[in-house]
Amino acid sequence: MKRLLLVNFAECPENLHFERALARAVARRRGLALDVLHDFDYHYDFIGVPAPPRGRRRRCAGLAALQKDLGRPDALLLLDFPKRARCATSWLWLARQAPAAEKFFVANHLIPMPGHNFTADLARKYRALAGVKAGCMLEFDDKELWREMGLSGARLLRRGYASDCEYYKPLAGPAGNYAFSAGSAGRDYAALAAGARRAGFGIKIFTDSGPGRLPAAAEVLPLARNLHNLREAAGRARAVVIPVKDAHVNEAAGNSIAFLSMALGRPVLVKRTPYMERFIQDGVNGFLYDSLTPEDLAAGLRRIAALTPAKLKKLGAAARRTALAKASLDRFCAEFLKERL
Repeated sequence: MKRLLLVNFAECPENLHFERALARAVARRRGLALDVLHDFDYHYDFIGVPAPPRGRRRRCAGLAALQKDLGRPDALLLLDFPKRARCATSWLWLARQAPAAEKFFVANHLIPMPGHNFTADLARKYRALAGVKAGCMLEFDDKELWREMGLSGARLLRRGYASDCEYYKPLAGPAGNYAFSAGSAGRDYAALAAGARRAGFGIKIFTDSGPGRLPAAAEVLPLARNLHNLREAAGRARAVVIPVKDAHVNEAAGNSIAFLSMALGRPVLVKRTPYMERFIQDGVNGFLYDSLTPEDLAAGLRRIAALTPAKLKKLGAAARRTALAKASLDRFCAEFLKERL
């Protein structure tokens, strides 16, 4: 029995979703066991913590205990960089010195910029990823910053952003009469409010940044404190809109909300960019707008409102198929295991 150790020290919902998907992938593989070493204070019960197939999940109790109990896993997979400085020495030892037949790294977030993460800064100083067999960075990340970590050349692989499509499944029951949106980077929620008003939609927004002046009827909630409500809010929306400013340089902005909403089978309206056109075919599995104006957003929302129940069901099914084929954590984890172990 081969043993894979997942080091999941960066506490966040996205990394617990990754752990869930990896556990499902390992469960389908004969002769492979999964152990998980984590540093989560909050266990995100609304997501659910999986039992690792044929293995165990335990919390890191410090470097001394880790050196005593680790053993020699057949493969070690580091997921992102720890958020807490208390894990820095353990993470560095795991990356550079821990006995393991093979070591890998997977980024589930963009690389922290210098000065933004204590462990990442140490990893740069000591080129901590120089010894990993392969590492995956998100496709639009900075290759030079990864080179400074000791990860470059054929060992540095690109991966797309992906969602937990098992968790984000279509919800039973009717949708509400609101357009949902979430996130902060590059957003213009005032334009969304104006467009939604013209199309006869209410709006519900989850964001941790100032959304600007919005109508009194707009429902605006903090994102970080409502992660347990995100699936319901997106899954019950009549439409999901990502109002990204025209001048925003990241053409993938909003992909996390767009992909989970597509997995939920909801019609999404996003900015037309080369990146988004890889996933959304206008009118088939979602909708695209050309410029962030109230007129363009209203026109897109009216197209969604005009869908018959049968056409809405067909579009939602196509959206979910796209998420499963092109933006699924289960697919990524299964392919990773197939190719690397």
